[in-house]
Amino acid sequence: MRLHWIDALKGIGIMLVVLAHHSLPIALDTYIFSFHMPLFFFISGFLFDFGKYTGSSVNFVKGRFRSLIVPYFCFALITCLFYFLLDTGFQPGVTNIKFFEHITILENSILHGTYHILYALGPMISYNPPLWFLTCLFVTEILFYGLAKKYYGEPKKLVLWITVAGVIGYLYSVYVSFRIPWNVDVALAAIVFYGAGNLFRRLTEPETDSRANLSLKLDTKYIEKFSRVEKYLPVTAILLSLLYLGYLLKFPTDDKVNMNVMRYGGFFSFYILAFSGIFTFVYLFKKIGSSKILEYYGRNSLIILALHFPLKDVLTKLVILILGVKPEYFYYNTAFALGLTVLNLLFLVPVIYLINNYFPFLVGKKKNSAEPRKFRIYLRKPAD
Repeated sequence: MRLHWIDALKGIGIMLVVLAHHSLPIALDTYIFSFHMPLFFFISGFLFDFGKYTGSSVNFVKGRFRSLIVPYFCFALITCLFYFLLDTGFQPGVTNIKFFEHITILENSILHGTYHILYALGPMISYNPPLWFLTCLFVTEILFYGLAKKYYGEPKKLVLWITVAGVIGYLYSVYVSFRIPWNVDVALAAIVFYGAGNLFRRLTEPETDSRANLSLKLDTKYIEKFSRVEKYLPVTAILLSLLYLGYLLKFPTDDKVNMNVMRYGGFFSFYILAFSGIFTFVYLFKKIGSSKILEYYGRNSLIILALHFPLKDVLTKLVILILGVKPEYFYYNTAFALGLTVLNLLFLVPVIYLINNYFPFLVGKKKNSAEPRKFRIYLRKPAD
């Protein structure tokens, strides 16, 4: 059963991702970064249906590879070509984009560029860093699946091992400078949010996990205990989130969390602030329910994640040229960031339509033999 509030939550989440990649005031930027990527790991864990893959680990890995790694390589290559052509056309013979500036000093730039893409770290694919999330999510899901195979029916042990992974991931970020390919090091921290999302669904909406057999369902005593605690959770999360935002407005700091580069800040503050932001929006959207526009962008969040960054660069340059002002004029400007975010999302609508109907392999889907759907944002009427 499709949960429309989850699609809407993904929609607002991806809008925050796009917004945060513009030059926002420091307080707002730091606040959004404290939870926007943890939110997507939480949602992914919420949507994970272990019962569907209990019998075949191979099918699980193949499915996740198709839905995450194939899109990663497709969009990494497409946007690399786009930036290469843009860089070459803008000033022939002069390298302006950091990624190409780095690789052209080497004797074999093509091989080195390929190495960067295969290594799959956001800082190494600087022309489109949001793609880091796809490989990190793939590794996170594999790690969680491995733990679930052994402990899914024993929630206490599952939570224990997820916590251990989170501690190791944090300590790695502090004491080890070497990055592991495909963001395995970040996945150790991200699995905490992924596991929390999955457990939250099992505690709050066990009836939606229709494929799980009885042995995988949580004991009712856990659900009853959580239901007693849950009534305080929305208020606590919203209060902490508002207090943090108010603190940032009073004392702005650019010491923001950035999972891409393993910058977490304090261990407890990282997880507390992330979960306060997550649950603030989770309970808000559980209350609001569905929104057709947000659901549309939520269902197509992968395409937006993969393409909004290059589109942002193009739109920013065009707006600056049209208005005839210096780029510094728009630094830390909320109105400018919101305007570009809206333009970005609108320009992506026809791109989303083309990919879904003619190039679905780019997002790990099989080609639809049916006629392309009518071009519109409101693709589906929510079920009553």
